[in-house]
Amino acid sequence: MSRYFVLDGPDGCGKSSQAQALCTWLRESGHRVQHVREPGSTPVGEALRQLLLSPQTGDLQPVTEALLFSSARAELVAKVIAPARQRGEVVVGERGYLSTIVYQGLAGSALGLPVDWLFELSRRVHDGCLPTAIFLLDVSPELARQRRSARQQDRFEARPADYHARVRDGYLHAARLEPLARIVDASGSFREVQQTLRAAVTSLLAGAVP
Repeated sequence: MSRYFVLDGPDGCGKSSQAQALCTWLRESGHRVQHVREPGSTPVGEALRQLLLSPQTGDLQPVTEALLFSSARAELVAKVIAPARQRGEVVVGERGYLSTIVYQGLAGSALGLPVDWLFELSRRVHDGCLPTAIFLLDVSPELARQRRSARQQDRFEARPADYHARVRDGYLHAARLEPLARIVDASGSFREVQQTLRAAVTSLLAGAVP
């Protein structure tokens, strides 16, 4: 039975490593799995990822960012996610439209785009192929900064501490607006977070949602 799970949250919350572990567990459990990332996982998506995340790109208008992220998402949904679901595969995504709601809307201070407009844009991009569930991996800005410290920072990660505080607050607010979102405390050990995700996914795979 096909399902589409998204792991989302602030930079440094552990999305990539948790998604990889979740995919491995699902495959070992006998499921066919498609692992994707946003932006990315298509030729257009990977090209836009380089543009959007590179510090050399400089500042962009929030509407420019929102449209570019949404363009990458449209390609991903049409060419990878929807076909995978039609084949009965389980899709696990790193990031999704909740990121656009937060980064280009709620965390953007005075320049942020209207949230209702961003939600409408996201739904049009997905054209009905919405996630089964969005797991928001919630961590404090301080812990997220510690986890990011060992890697080279992209254009968003390099922004100041007050911005990352707004991102965390924005995610918590967005989760209250989005019925598909489930907040997961990601401040514990890797194993604890992974077990929480596996328990939730097991329930959803068993048919807790249509």
